[in-house]
Amino acid sequence: MPPRRFSRLTEFVQAACGEPADVAASLGLLAFRCGGVDVGWIAPTFAARLARWPLWFQCLPDSVTLRTTPDSPEMRSEAVAQVAAALRAEAVIDGWRDERVSVAPAFGADELFRVERAATRHFGLMAYASHATGFIADEADRRLWISRRAATKSVDPGRLDNLVGGRIAAGFSPSQTIMKEAWEEAGIPMSLLGIIKPAAVIQVAYPVPEGLHQETLFSYDLPLPGHFTPINQDGEVASIRQTSVAETIEAILDGEFTLDAGTVTIDFLIRHGLLQESADDLAHLRRLIRG
Repeated sequence: MPPRRFSRLTEFVQAACGEPADVAASLGLLAFRCGGVDVGWIAPTFAARLARWPLWFQCLPDSVTLRTTPDSPEMRSEAVAQVAAALRAEAVIDGWRDERVSVAPAFGADELFRVERAATRHFGLMAYASHATGFIADEADRRLWISRRAATKSVDPGRLDNLVGGRIAAGFSPSQTIMKEAWEEAGIPMSLLGIIKPAAVIQVAYPVPEGLHQETLFSYDLPLPGHFTPINQDGEVASIRQTSVAETIEAILDGEFTLDAGTVTIDFLIRHGLLQESADDLAHLRRLIRG
């Protein structure tokens, strides 16, 4: 049997929930600025590519600044769109989704610009997503519905995921996103979404090949009746299966889960009193997840 990737759940959460500035510093990333605020982190190799567009990107030894004339959200969005499209053509940016996400100093704040979802990691931008932990509501022995991502996914192909999860596109709210994704990823009708519950807001940050992945996850609890079987609708999920709490924990420690989904799942297990950990270990996990 191959060794576990993680010896304890705290080790998994530590890998997922880094401090963005600390992770960026360890990777030697440059601050990415727009509208007078830091909005992301950029690898020096990517900054060198952006230097080809000096009209829009001011590249200094320690930072990259997006500036346009006029310096408006619309013009910034257009500039970034042109650059991203060029880098896509050069196979620098892959996994193109034709889906723009909003960039702002904080969620719900005034928008600075919009960018193709596939480019967010290259710019080290804070992304936003909604995740729902699906579980069978009418069983005393708690069982979770777990998805396996399709092998064709550009990010984390074949890894385990929450039953429902998706990036929040520009113009969408967390709840609108979870409603849309619930049908696309698991075939869950609106009639079963009436008791979905907002549960937590979790931030993750960790190194990726492009540089830094940082994301705010709006977590939901999704109780489902025992007679309902989720069925993927959009082809982005290879399979969906029920797992016991013990099986779920083993899969997390074995490194089968994405860091995002595993952290959401650990938080679910803590909140529902399903972890056999000491009080000190539970408190430590809560601190790591909540920052």
